[in-house]
Amino acid sequence: MPYSKPEISPEWMKVNEVAAVIGVDPRTVVRMIKRGEMNVRAIEFGGAVRIHRNDWETELERRAAALAVV
Repeated sequence: MPYSKPEISPEWMKVNEVAAVIGVDPRTVVRMIKRGEMNVRAIEFGGAVRIHRNDWETELERRAAALAVV
């Protein structure tokens, strides 16, 4: 039986995905999370950081609303 790669739950996003949306380096996303500039749940497993998709969508809405006010 061939080996199949386990599926990562779609509710957790890679930092690269988040970085691509806001146009920054993935390391910047990790720094923003650590400094509390992003209100998202994040997990680190084996050096790879994952961000909860629902939290990220809420964060995007918050940022869009902040831009609309300005």
